[in-house]
Amino acid sequence: MSHLTHTLQTHTRTRTHTLTHTLGLSHVRATCACVPPSVISRAPGLKLVVETLMSSLKPIGNIVVICCAFFIIFGILGGKFFVCQGEDVRNITNRSDCNQASYKWVRHKYNFDNLGQALMSLFVLASKDGWVDIMYDGLDAVGVDQQPVMNYNPWMLLYFISFLLIVAFFVLNMFVGVVVENFHKCRRSQEAEEAKIREEKRLKRMEKKRRSKEKELAGR
Repeated sequence: MSHLTHTLQTHTRTRTHTLTHTLGLSHVRATCACVPPSVISRAPGLKLVVETLMSSLKPIGNIVVICCAFFIIFGILGGKFFVCQGEDVRNITNRSDCNQASYKWVRHKYNFDNLGQALMSLFVLASKDGWVDIMYDGLDAVGVDQQPVMNYNPWMLLYFISFLLIVAFFVLNMFVGVVVENFHKCRRSQEAEEAKIREEKRLKRMEKKRRSKEKELAGR
């Protein structure tokens, strides 16, 4: 009886150890399978995307430098957008008149008072979201501490149109162009590599068939 009990306990411990070992190996294999490089190597589409992004980093960095240069230049060239707010501002022409009337001299949400504000305003312009309001504020701007006048400075249209054409349409579209170009380049490289692998496999199969035929002939 004791011998049977000892045998059952030993068998149970052996099965438990085997099960634990198997689960441990399965866990390790699952962990290894979750490693990004192995996933990327097994998914050609994902590998293509990663290679495209990695190869696009350097040209994208160059475009970022060019974009920042244009942002700084246009930010420095921007004006100051202030306005007097009150019940009747028809006779208000400058900041002094606004203060004497006990009105509030405020600045617009997007302005060019400093480089930081200018860069934020230009970013909104580049995104083409609410850029019309900023453009009209620029058209109405008269000068420092001066009340805006409708369409006072029509030449500011050149400023905004130039920025939209150069940065919003030309420079920003270069990002897309670089990524698309590198995508096609990486895809051609991947297709060439896959064709090479297929050719190597075909040659190996032919070599294997040739050797098997030679063995058959030698056996005869």
